[in-house]
Amino acid sequence: MNQIGRAVAVASVDDFMARTRRHLGASVVLLGSDFEMIAYSARSIEVSEDHAQSVVRQATDADTRTWIVDCGIAYATRPVRTPANRNTGSKARICLPVRHGGKTYGFLFVLPDDDASISDRELEEVMPLAAQAGALLAADASGNGHAAGVFADLLEGDPGRSSAAAEHLRASESVYDSEFTMLATDHSSIDRRSGITAVPMGPITAVFVAQRDSSSATLRSAVESYSAGGNVVGVGGTYSDLRDAGRSWRQARLCLDVIALEPSKGPVAYWDQLGVYRLAAVASAELIAEAVITPAVRALFEHRNRDLLVTAETFFDKGGDIAASTDALSIHRQTLYYRLRRIQELTTLDLSIGQDRLELHVGLSLGRLVGAPGTVNPS
Repeated sequence: MNQIGRAVAVASVDDFMARTRRHLGASVVLLGSDFEMIAYSARSIEVSEDHAQSVVRQATDADTRTWIVDCGIAYATRPVRTPANRNTGSKARICLPVRHGGKTYGFLFVLPDDDASISDRELEEVMPLAAQAGALLAADASGNGHAAGVFADLLEGDPGRSSAAAEHLRASESVYDSEFTMLATDHSSIDRRSGITAVPMGPITAVFVAQRDSSSATLRSAVESYSAGGNVVGVGGTYSDLRDAGRSWRQARLCLDVIALEPSKGPVAYWDQLGVYRLAAVASAELIAEAVITPAVRALFEHRNRDLLVTAETFFDKGGDIAASTDALSIHRQTLYYRLRRIQELTTLDLSIGQDRLELHVGLSLGRLVGAPGTVNPS
């Protein structure tokens, strides 16, 4: 047997991927048992993460997934060559099971263009490494509960617990010394790629994305992955001190709240692009509501004629442009003028005065976000 079987222990999943790629002379993709991508290692720069993701999408297509599972990969202990299937459009594939303790924790796929030149012997020589990788994934799975607790303290604990969690994470792995960005998403899958930590936080998922270079490629890839299929993603600010993770997390969650109120701002919303909505992050919802829901704003929120509220919001969204507002509302120009007069009478504000326009515009924009009368606070 080739010396690879007796080589030094696999240090990490990335190490396993790199050594397997070198031994097989092929690009490889590692999927978890849920068929979500964990890692990939490319033989050449022509094989991008986008290409790897395309392989994942093909492998997770319902028909293709059923076909390759029916070929026995779920319980296989040796490499499996799955034949092509014209009915499903599935290509022939090579799959190595990644197992530990009698359980399958993942599947290593050789990218299709590289399959033909790999011998059965070469595949068998990689299996000892796959077994070590299986042990790493098993350890990762058993530690998920602890990791979730640590991240809950980091993101939502009191200052003492948050600081202690930050120290614990920095001591455990160097990735937590990098610049990072927090994501909040309704996507339930857990991404286990290097530099990414994802843990469930109630009904949503918190995703820590380390940015170890200036290209932001890891962040873009994570956002694309989590927003696939129409899932919503909030992207917090980027920080270098792990003690700011809670701040980035709150920003990401606020982005989700904004998408819930204004779906047109999704499926991905960035804190850096949130505009006036960022004010909702500086204090509690109660304090924000007390500040922005003035008697004039409250009168419009509580009025029985909802057309007036919609008209005011549309008028401001269109920058006070009469033609654009009438088009958006599908009403006649005279109807718009009538409604604007009624809004001024109801609120006692003069929309020709900048200060009055600002009061109403900010009140309506932030009022919905913090639970104004007649609305539901998304958080």
